[in-house]
Amino acid sequence: MPIPQSSTRRLTSLYIASLGTVAFLALLGQAIVQSMLAQQTQNTRVVEIASRQRMLSWQLREATLALQLDSTQNSAKQIEEIEKIINEWDAADRKVQTAIQKATIFSRSTVIRRQADALAPSHKRIQTAAKALIALEAGQKQPTQTLYYLKEIREAGKEFSDRINELLLSYNQQAQEGIGHLRLVELGLFGLLLLILVLEGILVFRPAVDKLQMALTELEGALSTTQETAKQLAAEQAQSERLLLNILPSPIAQRLKETSDETHCHIADGFGDVTVLFADIVGFTDLSARTSPQQLVSLLNQIFSRFDRLAEQHGLEKIKTIGDAYMVVGGLPHPSNDHVIAVANMAIEMQQAINQFNQDTGEAFSIRIGMNTGAVVAGVIGLRKFIYDLWGDTVNIASRMESHGVAGGIQVTEATYLRLVETHHFEPRGVIEVKGRGQMATYWLKGKKPLQVESQIEACS
Repeated sequence: MPIPQSSTRRLTSLYIASLGTVAFLALLGQAIVQSMLAQQTQNTRVVEIASRQRMLSWQLREATLALQLDSTQNSAKQIEEIEKIINEWDAADRKVQTAIQKATIFSRSTVIRRQADALAPSHKRIQTAAKALIALEAGQKQPTQTLYYLKEIREAGKEFSDRINELLLSYNQQAQEGIGHLRLVELGLFGLLLLILVLEGILVFRPAVDKLQMALTELEGALSTTQETAKQLAAEQAQSERLLLNILPSPIAQRLKETSDETHCHIADGFGDVTVLFADIVGFTDLSARTSPQQLVSLLNQIFSRFDRLAEQHGLEKIKTIGDAYMVVGGLPHPSNDHVIAVANMAIEMQQAINQFNQDTGEAFSIRIGMNTGAVVAGVIGLRKFIYDLWGDTVNIASRMESHGVAGGIQVTEATYLRLVETHHFEPRGVIEVKGRGQMATYWLKGKKPLQVESQIEACS
């Protein structure tokens, strides 16, 4: 007949069984935490490298755009930059594949693995096109093939960036879910900790809780790093966009980015009513013979910077500078009704600005200004070093108005005079002989009529 167990013995057995169960659960919880932490670490590593690849993609597209904009034959620097980016990209790709292979089985690592594998086709296209472009640039340049490979790199780079964005989004979602799961595990482990306290087993489970807290801290840090990387990439993209817009008007830059085929590499638009202004600094050529290059460029930069601010204030489009000559136009690329008034006012303020510059620096510069109103063709031509330029008889006559003018004067054609006679003061110069055009009636612009100017501007608006 079996001997019945005493209540103390039963309680002891129950205590031992409970302690063993809690110890097993504690060890299992630690294993789960370690596995989830390892998975999140690997995912973080994959995303860090993928973010670096996305930055390299932007750098490669900028390098190829620089190569396309450079019309000189010596493009070795751009080619070297492209080779450097491709080599760094290949190294990053190998690191991504190594990090993916180390993913653990306790997490949905297949999501990131599948999206990382999807990067391979666009990576291959970029790599092939870049190497072909490098080989082509090293040999006999062929514009048609060069444009094809540049287009291939940009399209594949855009596809690569889109897939990188999907990878980052999946990681952020999975990381958020992982944090939620780890918090649930934390609550469960905390409950076990209370049980262990009751069973005097706190030393078995406490390390797992500390490990969990460290894991949460590391995951939050990883998320902050990923967000900071995204902000840096956005800032770099905005900087590239600002540089492009500093070269070309916004609508022209957008159209140029959307066209890469050789048969559409030029942009030309006709404008029936614009006003063109040319200005030239009198005596600047003589000054260049007795002034250091650094001082000469510094003076010219100070003067033209003041003119740039005036063009921006009046809503005009600066076209270019040629030596000590300055060209600006009103009425394009966005047509306007008051462009003649705006250009005339800028011409007057340019004379005031050069006088103020002389007072500030002690120099004795003066400028000749010529203006004309009419139709022009505006656009971008060529394959490299793009510039937004104007063509047409209106441009040529405006240039003649400047070259046939006098220091400190603003000479305008009759077409411009008739548009401004109600708003500005003029002095007739009479009929002069204009090179290539014969005799023309011209006028000196003297200033604004304050009362009429205000009413005219209100009517135009």
